[in-house]
Amino acid sequence: MTVLSKPFNTDNAIEVKRLEMALDAACIGTWDFDPDKKTFRFCERFKAIFDYSFEDAVEVDTILSRIHTDDRDLVLGSVKSALDSATDGQFDVEFRTFNRKDEIRWVNLKGQALRNDVDKVFLLSGIALNITANALIKQRLTLNEERFRSLIEEASMATCLFVGPEMRIEIANDIMIGYWGKDKSILGKPLLDAIPELRGQAFPKILDDIYKSGEIFTATNMSALLEVDGVLKEYFYDFTYKPLRNEKGEIYAIMDTAIDVTDKVVALKSLESSEAKLRSVIATAPAAIGLFVSRDLVIEMPNQAFIDIVGKGPDIVGKPLREVMPELESQAYLQILDDVFTSGKMYQSFGTQVDIVQHGIMSHNFYNITYTPLLDASGEVYAILDIAIDVTERMEAEQQIEQSQQQLLALFEQSPVGIAIIDKNNLVFTMANRFYSELVGKQPEEIIGKSLLEAIPELTGQGFDDLLNHVVKTETSVKFTELPITILRNSVQEKIYIDFVYQPKRDIDNVVSGILVVVTDMTEQVLARQKIQEAEIGLRGAVELANLGTWQIDLNTRILDYSPRLRQWFGIGEDEIVTVERAYEPIRESDRPLIKAAINKAIAPDSDGIYDVEYVIEAEKTGRQRILHAQGKTYFNENGDPVRITGSAQDVTEQRQVQLALEELVRERTEELEIKNEELAKSNILLTHSNENLQQFAYVASHDLQEPLRKIQSFGDLLKKRFANDLGAGAEYLDRMQGAAKRMSFLIEDLLAFSRVSTQRDTTSQVSLNKTVKSVLNDLELVIHETGAQIHIGELPTIPGDVLQLGQLFQNLISNAIKFHKPGTAPVVKITSEIVKAQDWPLTSRPLKMAAAYYRINIIDQGIGFDSKYTDRIFQIFQRLHGKTEYAGTGIGLAICEKVVTNHGGVISANSELGVGSVFSVFLPA
Repeated sequence: MTVLSKPFNTDNAIEVKRLEMALDAACIGTWDFDPDKKTFRFCERFKAIFDYSFEDAVEVDTILSRIHTDDRDLVLGSVKSALDSATDGQFDVEFRTFNRKDEIRWVNLKGQALRNDVDKVFLLSGIALNITANALIKQRLTLNEERFRSLIEEASMATCLFVGPEMRIEIANDIMIGYWGKDKSILGKPLLDAIPELRGQAFPKILDDIYKSGEIFTATNMSALLEVDGVLKEYFYDFTYKPLRNEKGEIYAIMDTAIDVTDKVVALKSLESSEAKLRSVIATAPAAIGLFVSRDLVIEMPNQAFIDIVGKGPDIVGKPLREVMPELESQAYLQILDDVFTSGKMYQSFGTQVDIVQHGIMSHNFYNITYTPLLDASGEVYAILDIAIDVTERMEAEQQIEQSQQQLLALFEQSPVGIAIIDKNNLVFTMANRFYSELVGKQPEEIIGKSLLEAIPELTGQGFDDLLNHVVKTETSVKFTELPITILRNSVQEKIYIDFVYQPKRDIDNVVSGILVVVTDMTEQVLARQKIQEAEIGLRGAVELANLGTWQIDLNTRILDYSPRLRQWFGIGEDEIVTVERAYEPIRESDRPLIKAAINKAIAPDSDGIYDVEYVIEAEKTGRQRILHAQGKTYFNENGDPVRITGSAQDVTEQRQVQLALEELVRERTEELEIKNEELAKSNILLTHSNENLQQFAYVASHDLQEPLRKIQSFGDLLKKRFANDLGAGAEYLDRMQGAAKRMSFLIEDLLAFSRVSTQRDTTSQVSLNKTVKSVLNDLELVIHETGAQIHIGELPTIPGDVLQLGQLFQNLISNAIKFHKPGTAPVVKITSEIVKAQDWPLTSRPLKMAAAYYRINIIDQGIGFDSKYTDRIFQIFQRLHGKTEYAGTGIGLAICEKVVTNHGGVISANSELGVGSVFSVFLPA
């Protein structure tokens, strides 16, 4: 039978009571298990540790019912091992239990099997400790590690970790693996074994230098050749290499965070990377128990945990503490123990550092310590029970967590993406790096301490506050890519596109305390991709519309890529490989040297790379003869070597046939035109004589017609003066006669003006239209005053022309705009000018004089207007839309306007609506 040393009399009830008190103070429960009866017995402390009201003696199943189902086999296995005669009978197991509220607790049972004379175990006895706090710390550290990996794997940017000088890929998220064009089989491999195409590139040297210097390396728009989907291609990245150090300050890994900015280099976008790795040390601390007897503090009944803490080997029993641990002389603990002997009061401390020489090495560990005095029958202290729990790993873990969090926050501040932390209460910002503040158009001090919608009010109604509350409520992440949002930056409302992740942020107790926000501005990439897509759609449409075939030559492999249309023209099958030799087969032999010469010219080092040639496809090879016009562009690599030619081909057979026919027709027409020109020259001489005669006739006719009209009017005036009283009703006929004569006089004057405009075309002087219009307004000053008209003149151009004709043009148009105003309303006339390019010509009729651009002068009124169906009539001579009694006029004014504009190589048009007004537009060459 095993015999235990007893430092005190266990048969003494008082001493047993004192030991019980000490165990109570240290919260240590005691238990024993009878393997024959299969019953447990335990103390009240045991029940308190389990937080369950067991009977004093219960069956095994009762205990098992309070143990977590996942841990029952572990406990039963440990019991079975302790009962096995082949073992030393020690029992030590940690497991989860359920308290009376069905909450999880962690318990550590330690025990020893007691055997009888025949080496049969008759009792398993030991102690119980509540280790929930240590277990939770262990869980939190594990959770932090998982969260760190999750943060990398769910990050919206590519992230990976290279460990050791060989750059072993320990962690890489899907984005990074996708950048490399690989799969997850690369994890655990050295970088150059996983991505061999990086050999000879700058990245291995940069990483090696970082291991030596310990400095962060950041690059933007850096080129990398990567093999993706079997194709070696150049990509561009913004990335950061950051060395990570262990607790000794040694570099053990490099974190790589990267963003593919290839589209930005092909279209423009900058990005950097952020990285963080949080490492925790997970440990549990067992309880060490020892007894210090008398003031000499003689060590008795030390358990293994105590022996391990003292670190002096197992033969410390019976020796004074001062002798075993001389290093305590310079510390306070020997004095504290003496004070406990003197006062008889228990002493406790938590997380206290004790300097102990363990196996010849000074350690500086932390312990939860309880010194409990044990009293003899006379009430005197005869021993002190020392219970110590090593919490060093817990303390160091908490320190490392704090340091890791500070490291993580420092990395966040340096990260090239927007990062912020929002408290779950009222969604208040507690942290925002400068990239986040720049993205939302605010300074960090304008954000931190304010709620989301208070700091960024334009987000109201866009649903981000609802998303944040959802993350807090469900404790799950939310991730969006290229989400369009409206933001206010520099007082200007902008629509931008972002990738963002909302990640629950947990405290050390695993409780969600806020949200980690990671945002990347993807606006330039999205807009660039949209433009590229639009360009590609437009290009495909243009290719189809133009009936083009497209082609490409790989100058290294000499393989050609033909579009389906081009394959059809060349008589090449859909799956047939197109070599240079195969491409030459259907081409007329005499044209082949032209093609070779064009290719050699296009790939020459100093050429512009343009390929342009026309050749014939023979009918006997393809079934139809075609004339093709091929154009292309050569692309060179960074060494200036040509790598490919890309271009298009157009079937110009019909155009060339039409061209030949037109050339023949032009020759024939040229001969006919020469004959017609001779006839026209003779006609021009006759026409010149006719115009001179017409001018002379118009002058004579107007003079001869005006003279009798003046006499009619003069004699009418004399009759009215001398015989007004005798005329009676005849006076009305006299007035009508004079009115008719007056209208006839106006008509003759207008006809004479029309004749002069038709024959006189002096357009050699430069005429300022602003001066011309001002002169016209001086002539119309009386009518403007009488009608109360308002004339608004914009900036008008200076043009070559006839100043008198242009003055007549604007006088007629402005006087019409004033004359045809709404009754009872003062006329308002606006005169404006603008440039119209030839390709944007708005009318169906074309001007006589072709120019690259035209001045458009608009005369805009708010008068009575006219029906648009009369637009073609108003510029014809003698055309009137209103009666003579309503508005005065001869119907020649607008015909004169059209003639003046035609003389100056332009066009006049009108646009009107009844009751709204009219716009007369004069187009003159610029």
